[in-house]
Amino acid sequence: MDFFYFFMILVIIFFIFKSLFITFIYDKIKNMKSSYKLSIFDFKLIKDIYETQSFSEAAKLNNISQPAVSKRVKEINNNLCEVFLRKNKKISLTPKGKDIYQFANQTLLAFNSLLDNLDSTFEQSIILGSDTSYLKTYLSAIQKYLPENRKLNVQTYSNSHQIFQALLDDQIDLGIMSGSYTQKGVLKLPLRSDKLMIVGQRELIEKFDKGEESLFLLYHMTSSYHNFLKEFIKINQLPTQHHISIDNLSLIEHEVLKGTGITIVSQDIAERLLENQNIISSSKN
Repeated sequence: MDFFYFFMILVIIFFIFKSLFITFIYDKIKNMKSSYKLSIFDFKLIKDIYETQSFSEAAKLNNISQPAVSKRVKEINNNLCEVFLRKNKKISLTPKGKDIYQFANQTLLAFNSLLDNLDSTFEQSIILGSDTSYLKTYLSAIQKYLPENRKLNVQTYSNSHQIFQALLDDQIDLGIMSGSYTQKGVLKLPLRSDKLMIVGQRELIEKFDKGEESLFLLYHMTSSYHNFLKEFIKINQLPTQHHISIDNLSLIEHEVLKGTGITIVSQDIAERLLENQNIISSSKN
């Protein structure tokens, strides 16, 4: 017989007998008193008492008082079966106690394995979605406060609607966006509230401040941000008839730097644009 197949048969036999052992012990325990249930805490308590040979040590390991340990063991004895025998200051197991102890070991092993898997999942990456404009502003701060056991994966989107939809579709864990999108089960935390500013290349802003017609590059997206922008334009009586609507802030930044037109953006984006010596803000801000 090929060695590989022989080895696989041995592995299968091992798991069959292991499964039979666990089932056998469980059936013996189940038939004691089916109406009484033991918890993970009970299994750990029984295991700790037997292995430490001490009720007080078991109490310390489980962060409870020794009287609480004694009370719980008494409840198990009265409602299920006698677990321990105490003789000459030594703690031993009754026949049924041995069954419970063996089953407790198997159960706790499986339980701890589950916790390890959950921890492993927890250590996976956080997926952050945003457009590049907001990422330039907030990415370093987010990375700074990220827990050590989490890694950050970043996905970029064109606009806030796409970011929010990705959040609803479980494609990302966190989203940074503007607007007032709401949905049951989604937690929204305000990062900052900025005023709007008019910025552009020096030559274009100077013409705008003199009252000359200017091309506006306006961020267009169905959200409260867009409504806020319209209100800003109305209050300041800005001549925006000549404009291009763009649903991507990064593209707006790019075109402003090229000198295509001027724009109205939040203060955080404006401050980043103003780092370029050719970009200035309007006196009408």
